[in-house]
Amino acid sequence: MDTPASRRWADDLLGRLDIAQKVGQLMVFGFCGPVITPDVVELISTYHLGGLRISQGFRIINLFNDVKPGQDPEEWTLRSLHPPRGCNRDFSGVRSPTRCTPSEYATVLNRLRQLALDRPGAVPLHFTIDQEGSGSDDLLFGTRLLPHPMGLAATGDPEMAYRAARTIGTTARALGVNMLHSPVLDVNTNPLNPEVGTRAYGDDPDTVTRFARASLRGFAETGIIATGKHFPGRGESQADAHWGLPVVDLPRDELERVHVSPYRALIADGLPAVMMAHCRYPALSDSPDPASCDPRIVREYLRGELGFEGVITTDNMMMGGLLQRYELTEAVLRTLQAGCDLVLLRDESPIRWRILGRIVAAVESGEYPEDQLDAAVARVLTMRHHMGLAANGGLVDASTASRFDDPAVVQATEQIAAASTLLVRDRAQALPVAADARVLLIEQVFPTQARANDSYTRPGLLWEELCALGATVGAVEIDNVPTTQDGERVRRRLAEDSYDVIVTTNYYYHKAASANTPLVREMLATGKPVVVVTNTPYAFGVPEEVPTAITCFNPGGREHLRVVAEAILGRRELTARSPLTGGA
Repeated sequence: MDTPASRRWADDLLGRLDIAQKVGQLMVFGFCGPVITPDVVELISTYHLGGLRISQGFRIINLFNDVKPGQDPEEWTLRSLHPPRGCNRDFSGVRSPTRCTPSEYATVLNRLRQLALDRPGAVPLHFTIDQEGSGSDDLLFGTRLLPHPMGLAATGDPEMAYRAARTIGTTARALGVNMLHSPVLDVNTNPLNPEVGTRAYGDDPDTVTRFARASLRGFAETGIIATGKHFPGRGESQADAHWGLPVVDLPRDELERVHVSPYRALIADGLPAVMMAHCRYPALSDSPDPASCDPRIVREYLRGELGFEGVITTDNMMMGGLLQRYELTEAVLRTLQAGCDLVLLRDESPIRWRILGRIVAAVESGEYPEDQLDAAVARVLTMRHHMGLAANGGLVDASTASRFDDPAVVQATEQIAAASTLLVRDRAQALPVAADARVLLIEQVFPTQARANDSYTRPGLLWEELCALGATVGAVEIDNVPTTQDGERVRRRLAEDSYDVIVTTNYYYHKAASANTPLVREMLATGKPVVVVTNTPYAFGVPEEVPTAITCFNPGGREHLRVVAEAILGRRELTARSPLTGGA
């Protein structure tokens, strides 16, 4: 990444910054748009905030520590929605996303960029999102949705991963995004992994490397900085780092041969950024700390042994696996001391100012050496030069922000949806469903559908697509995590015996749980043919007793559920093949 031009630009900016301004450059805080609040203005204009992890409509709810009655708001670290500093508005709770067009959103981001250009030193601001396909939390409105990485690998063609990355990158760059926390380089060797699953390309390091390499090429061609994650690999974990500290206790040779292998290959290809895992690796270090806080893994192994010279970012610092060990401000300091360059904190509470103050104090006291701070800021600024921010700070033409109806985007999305949809099995030969069959559809509301709820993605997509093909369908819509009332409604319909075949979803959402399996088993007990539509080939969505199942790797995308409906009714043959070598 480092070139003479980028180094000169970075060195010039670095020389203008004081300690507090340099510390601000290492922070990437959350911004749930499209409303610009006074606290965000202050962070950018006064504290030289370096980046924002943006989201059109997903506000972080802090999950882990209870707020004590009467507690000083400056001590709030986790739990509840906090009114932003300088904003006399208290949030009532989680609301539906504030919808905006791509042009409106790009305009908001341009305003934030201009704030950065107007501050002393005019250091540009970068924007990052999480986009792995499927249910992205960050960009929902005016964008088409693509499958999780395992769906891309199921096509058998790395060119599909390249086209998906080009599509995502083109759409994101038009809005003003500079960096993606993608691709996932985890090799999902544990079928019981609750967090990674289909977010991985597969369970084989060669498959992950081939498809991630194609994705990186696509992202690079659109000017996006891609981030390989979660180093040194989360695929063997059987715990979710959002809720606890996972331990990947593999022999070092196996860890390196399987899980580190994609990183080694892609670092040689010029991987620009890496995200550290909040997870322990006893084979690499005897420290009780997660990798993100461990200098033996960050500095000695990733930078030293593997020779990585790009930017190292933390995963979200609000994850329970980290916070069970350290208070948040202390955790941030430890990740920087360990050698991370960017701190990702998707929080919008007053804790942000305490973090900034703590890190400045650590530099002044020598706990965090200033030469280490300077080296991190230099890498970050060099990365921003490669983002193209030296020209005009990253301002975009908001009038051309939408790529939703771009012919290349439409064609790629439709072709990838068709090529990635997987027939897991049909032991009962329940497919195709006869044209005159009476279908009972039990359809969950997938989180992406609920949050967007627009003309492109909304609850009831599978019902709409089946009806559009002329099927006779009676439907019961239930929550993604079915309620007691949902179960009662389903049982009433099952008892009616007014149908010939049952089609049911069994969606797994890694931030919640696969919660429909008990109802699926009740459907199987009726003796009627049952077709399960899920978003994973693993047992989370396809228990062994399910005889007929289709995996759609993005239940939020209308194109994907159109393909599912066509396959159910015999209008389309599914060509995808499972990329899993060890079975699901």
